[in-house]
Amino acid sequence: MAEGLHQRLSETLADTLQDEIVHLAPGDRLPTEAELARRFDVSRTVVRETARLLIQRGLVTVKPGRGMAVAELDGRLIAEQYGLLMRRSEGSFTQLLELRLVLEVEMAQLAAARRTEQHLADLDEANRRLTAAVDDPSARAEFLDADLRFHEIVATASGNPFFSLVVRPINGFLRDAYRTGPGYPSERTNTLQEHLQIAEAIAAGDPSRARFATENHLRRIMSHRDRLLAEHQAATTRG
Repeated sequence: MAEGLHQRLSETLADTLQDEIVHLAPGDRLPTEAELARRFDVSRTVVRETARLLIQRGLVTVKPGRGMAVAELDGRLIAEQYGLLMRRSEGSFTQLLELRLVLEVEMAQLAAARRTEQHLADLDEANRRLTAAVDDPSARAEFLDADLRFHEIVATASGNPFFSLVVRPINGFLRDAYRTGPGYPSERTNTLQEHLQIAEAIAAGDPSRARFATENHLRRIMSHRDRLLAEHQAATTRG
């Protein structure tokens, strides 16, 4: 009975704190365990269970001796769900790439209309990093990081925060998959040239060209999906 009461109190308190957290900035500290217990007239056990619930929701982080702080909404929990769907065979890598295609062609179109000078500078920097790594087989990690970073900048440039929230976890999943896949980076030169074309279209403020360049880039990637993920899929199957 007491356990059920604690659970209900914890859920109620978690909902209350969630309403407050959404108005705070990432990194902001929450009251201490003792302060929360006094404020809401609950036991520390209830507060600890509340903290666990807030962590599960991706709303806070907890560090020993420092208490709870507001977490950055980075899509980590969404990325974990992508991985679970793949492992349970409820979704395929091809379907994940289809989602990426649908999202990013429209995202690039919006970016061409809404981008700022800072977004253009960030895209150029990502492409400079790609250029530096394109002919260096030992720079695989650097190339991958710049590749995915480019797409995240386009998401930010779209001016729609929901795009970033969805794209970041997709990229997190792709980073893990491509890190071990034997086919990545596939056709480095093509990837670089396609990124340059996307950036040029966005800089020119040409939504139609940005959409076309992005679709061309992602469809090429989709055509190489089996090679890109072959080793990752084999490892998942063996596991």
